[in-house]
Formats: sequence, C-alpha cells, structure tokens
Amino acid sequence: MKSIFSQTITNALRQKHLQVLAAVLLVLFALVAFNSAVAFKAKMQSFEKARQSVRDAWLNQGPQNPHSSAHYGHYIFQPVDAMQFLDNGIRPFAGSILRLEAHAQNEAAFSPAQDKSELSRFGDMSFAWMLQVLMPLFIILLCFNAVTADRENQNLKLLSAQGISNANYLWGKIASLYAVVIGLSLAGLLTQLLTYQIFAKGAGSVAFTKVAAWFLAYAVYLFVLTGLSVLVSAWIKKSNASLVMQLATWVLLMIVMPKITASAGAALHPMEHKAAFNKVLREDREKGIDGHNPEDERSKKFMDSVVAHYKIDTATVKDVNAALPVNVDGLVMQADEEYANLVYDKHFKRIRENIVQQNSISKYASFINPYLAIRNTSMGISQSDFSSHLNLLGEAEQYRRYLIKNLNDKMAYGGSKTGDWDWKVDPKYWDTVKDFAYPAASLVQTLQANAVEVGALVFWLLLLVFGIVITSKKLTVL
Repeated sequence: MKSIFSQTITNALRQKHLQVLAAVLLVLFALVAFNSAVAFKAKMQSFEKARQSVRDAWLNQGPQNPHSSAHYGHYIFQPVDAMQFLDNGIRPFAGSILRLEAHAQNEAAFSPAQDKSELSRFGDMSFAWMLQVLMPLFIILLCFNAVTADRENQNLKLLSAQGISNANYLWGKIASLYAVVIGLSLAGLLTQLLTYQIFAKGAGSVAFTKVAAWFLAYAVYLFVLTGLSVLVSAWIKKSNASLVMQLATWVLLMIVMPKITASAGAALHPMEHKAAFNKVLREDREKGIDGHNPEDERSKKFMDSVVAHYKIDTATVKDVNAALPVNVDGLVMQADEEYANLVYDKHFKRIRENIVQQNSISKYASFINPYLAIRNTSMGISQSDFSSHLNLLGEAEQYRRYLIKNLNDKMAYGGSKTGDWDWKVDPKYWDTVKDFAYPAASLVQTLQANAVEVGALVFWLLLLVFGIVITSKKLTVL
C-alpha cells in the first residue's frame, strides 16, 4: 500500500494540468478570503452601528406616552456570526431588518440580495461554495483515470504479479489522491483564517470548535467523493468514459437535483397566498379563534373581570373607569395583545411547519446526494440556514411580546388615568427596558438540528467502505 501511495501521489503532483488547476484554486481561495473578510467586517460594523443607533434612539425618547412608543416600534437587525465568514448561506436572501410594533407580527425585510444583480441570486462565492462545488470538479479531474490509466498501460498486471491485493491497491489510490485533495483544502482554510485575522480584525472571534467541526464535515464529504471517483474509475474500462460519466454526475448532483428537490418541496407542500393568510388572521382577531368569541364580547367579559377583581360596585359608582386604581386602556391593550398572540401562534406555526416540510425534501435527499448533506450541515454550523433564520424570528417575537407588555403595563400601572393619552413617562423609564440579545445556538444544538444530514454523511462514508470491499472482491484483476 505504501508503494501505491507514494507512486500515485508522485504521479499526480507531476501532472501539469493538475498543477495549473491547483494554482488556480489557491488563487481563488485567496481572492475569496480577501473579499469575504472585507465584506464581513463591513457587515459587522454596519450591524453594530445600526443596533447602537436604534438603542440610543430608544433611550433618548424623552417624556412620551408608552403606547405612542409601542406604535413607533423598535427595530432588530439580523445578527452576524463569525462563522458566516466561511459560509453565508441564505443570509444574503433573508430579510435583515425586523420591525417590532404593537398589534402586529411583521416579517423580516430588506435582504442584502435586493441590491444585487440577478446573477447573485445563484449564490455568493464563498469558501464553502468552493469546497462544495469546485473541489468535486478538481477531484474528478484528479481521479477519473486513477485505475483506468493503470489498466490501459498494463501496470495492473505487473502490480498483481507483485502480490499487491486489490484492497491494498484501492486503499492506496484513494489515500494518496485524498492527501492531495485534503492538503489543498486545508491550505484554503488556513488562507481564510489568516486573511480573516488580518483584514477582519475586531469583527468577532471564530470559535475553534465550530471551525473544526465544520471542516471535519467537509473532510468526510471530500473523502467520500474521492473514493467514489476512484471506484468509478475501477469499474469503467476507459478513461474517457469515466470522465464523461463523472462530469455528467457532477452536473446532476450539483445543479439539477437541488432545483428538483426545491421544486418538489414547493409542489408537495404549497404555501398559501399572503392575502388568504391575512384574511384568516383578521377573521380570528374579530370573530375569535373558535369563530364564536367576537371581539366586542371578549372586551365586555374582560372589563367585567377587571371590575370584579377590584370589587367595584357598578350600581353605586357612576364612572367605573375613574373608580379603578389602574388605567384600563393599558389593561385592555395588553389583553388584546395576548389574544392576538394566540392567533399569531396558531397561524404562523402552520406556515413554519409547512416550510419545514418543504425543506425536508432536501434534507432526506441527502442520502441520495452528498452535496445536499454537506450544504445543509455547513450552513447549520455557520448559523446561516433557514432554521437559524426561523430561530431569530422566534426570539424576536418573544422580545416583541416582552417589549409591548412592558409598555402596556407601564400605561396601566404607571400612575396614569383611563383616557389620559397625554400622560408621559419619566425618561429614566426607557433604560429599564432591556435590549434585544440573540442567543446563538451551540455546536451541539446545531448538530442535533442537522442530525439527518450528519447521518447522511456517515451513511455515504459507510457506503464507500462497502463499495471498496465489494470492488476488491468482485474484480479479480482491476
């Protein structure tokens, strides 16, 4: 096996076309690293500036009615994780600004991709994209004739006469060619990290454990592709036929199949139109979630419960609102918010479950296409997948509810009277409302969320080992 390893890696490194391709890849790695570092630092600075500006505006509102502040709203910006320097995922296409206000649960808007050309919608070039798409091309050109070349120049008979087994021959070929692939990929990773430290210093530290897990997933992916390419070369008799078959497979797996899975998800689990969605939201707000609890009846029941709670005798008191020790307007608004939250939870849960079902087609297709497995795993570890976007929306909604409740409670219990909409809070109050803080998912949580894709990578690894065993036994002379 050692002789096969050394001979194969020496021959590979001597090939001019592979030297040129490797040099091109290294140049692209450097260019992508520089572009990503500069863009990431600018994005991080923009995020921090916008976040601080919004927070300063909140703290410096001065004397103001809490409900006016609730309608003015608050803004949350898409947080930036240092891992997105390696894989930006869907971040350029997801909304980057979310407005939080009373009585409404808004969608994130203003995605960065809106300011780019149509070509950018096929994806930003990143180091992750290069490992996912370009490195497989390099692997094909490196490995397509790994066995067929030895067969065509009669080397296989010589190796067989020397007593080298098929298994040792295959493992030696795969190990040597994989050493070239992983060495080139590792050089690319070091280029990314070094460039990040130089040009994106101060933009946030990259967690070593996440980078290690991220690259380990790619190491498995590239090993699987290298091994499969060698096996195809073992089964196909001619080098040109092996090359054509592998290039056709690359087109199918990298270009055709991702579009098919996305279209299949949309066809099997279609989304309802926004107009229809808004209609059912409005009807549930007005008529009640069960259709038998209209808004005016809910308001009356709530007022009766408030009067009973504060033991107000309606038979002797002329102005119930004036007799109450609280501002009823604040209580009513909060009750309405809480009922609206039930409506939002019901319908947004349905929409998000539908999106998860759509994405599950791509998730389980990872067992057919390893590219889908590594793409989803990479985005998950980098916190740039759709699941992370949904988590952000969920955390933002929880903060919106905290914020609006705080404002309504201040209106109700802060010392104002019912109907006094000119009442204003002391400016010191704004500092008591905590700022939004997005809790990033841990590596363990990320891997659990992408358990299917991680399982698919392990499946492909086991399938490769099985393929090597079968190939070494079935082919008497490779």
